[in-house]
Amino acid sequence: MCPENLHEGMRLGPINYVVTPERARSFSDAVKATNPDFIPTAQNPNAIVPPTMRLQDYALLIATHLKGGKGGVHAKHWCEFHEPMRVGQAVKVEGTITATYRKRGKFYFTLEYESRDAATNQLLIRQAITSVLLNDKGEMQ
Repeated sequence: MCPENLHEGMRLGPINYVVTPERARSFSDAVKATNPDFIPTAQNPNAIVPPTMRLQDYALLIATHLKGGKGGVHAKHWCEFHEPMRVGQAVKVEGTITATYRKRGKFYFTLEYESRDAATNQLLIRQAITSVLLNDKGEMQ
């Protein structure tokens, strides 16, 4: 993962996954969720996933497409939540690099991406992240 390998218009994905009860429960525990709607149980097998659980889908897109390097430092992020994501739901995530630029001697890139229900194509979340790329030493380049 280096500036030469990232360009505007580059498509990442799709990646597909199923929201498992174990991951949803672990996330709810980690953020100390107390609302029973967010906690998968036998009585609530299709619990709503806390909205912030899927904010890092960008990492899956990058990791499945680009290998090597140290990644990036989170510079900014925006989200639009359209529909709740539920335990057991199959999800498809796709994105596009919409900007690459240098600023203050550092290389930045913006990845815009969407998470959709894999069966119905219903939009769940639309997001964008801007990151500063790190070099092999873990320094901002």
